[in-house]
Amino acid sequence: MGRALIADPMLPDKARSGNLKAIRPCIGCCLGCIHAVLALEPGGCVVNPDVGREYLLDQDEPAASPKTVLVVGAGPAGLAAARMAALRGHRVTLVEEKGRVGGLMRLAARPPGRGEIMDIIEFLTREIERLGVSLRLNTPLSEDLLDEMAPDDVVLASGSLPDMPIIKGLFKTGMDLCTVTEVLEGTITGDRVIILGGGQAGLVTADFLAEKGKEVVVLNRKRHFAEEMSSNDRFYLRERLKRESVHLFKQVAVKAFTDDGAVFTSAGNPVTLEGFDTVVVAEAMTPVRDAKQLLDRRGLEVHVIGDAKTPRNLMLAQSEAEEIGRSI
Repeated sequence: MGRALIADPMLPDKARSGNLKAIRPCIGCCLGCIHAVLALEPGGCVVNPDVGREYLLDQDEPAASPKTVLVVGAGPAGLAAARMAALRGHRVTLVEEKGRVGGLMRLAARPPGRGEIMDIIEFLTREIERLGVSLRLNTPLSEDLLDEMAPDDVVLASGSLPDMPIIKGLFKTGMDLCTVTEVLEGTITGDRVIILGGGQAGLVTADFLAEKGKEVVVLNRKRHFAEEMSSNDRFYLRERLKRESVHLFKQVAVKAFTDDGAVFTSAGNPVTLEGFDTVVVAEAMTPVRDAKQLLDRRGLEVHVIGDAKTPRNLMLAQSEAEEIGRSI
């Protein structure tokens, strides 16, 4: 309840009145609360950017002049920006080229024990419906759409995609080559898998595959695993990965990928992997903001937020989205 009350201080009143769907949910990531406290940093909250700076914000101040606002991308940043803009009285339309909201958070919620991540997407979806935001799915940004809407401001929250590294042999390997997003979407063909990347994405994907009976090797080029996770969340994930089918290597320098494996050093020690059938890239992400050229040509006021600006964690995306929503 301590974390839940940080996520939504009005939880008791909302529960008392039976308005349970209006409660902003804690998703159990512990990044803004427990992790921050253990690091002797100011506390915050991933799903509630107001925490720790309430005295700076005027929650109920309406916009002096309501505008027509177009939000492009219905991931967590786009949803949060649309909600805040609507709370301030703007006329908001949210467009998403796919047939569902949530962006990469839908995939992040698929590994074991990660289902609570979707709670914040469901909350934001209920909020934009309550506030009268026009949600258009299967709607890419186009000249015709801009002509129809004539927006005063545009928020570009088009997200990110996995970046492919340049490593000797990677694109010539006989193994199936796929990205972390493809794996979480269900694209996986082999039983012996190499995951390139030891951040949160790589580890939760390893957990996801191990649950399906796959043998998994994680190659982490950094000194530590999943540094972006909260310490307690990372601890429990590492505990889950203590199984015979999962092998973790850090301080990896990959020399080359072969037809069925990889040659690398781990903390200076040589290692050769053979007999593998799949390699998954789960390292860096790259922004998707092709639409900005179209918007710039129209001379529109464009605000780029979330992963479309720079791929980062959910906490920064939510905070940035609400700040943009307040500033319009």
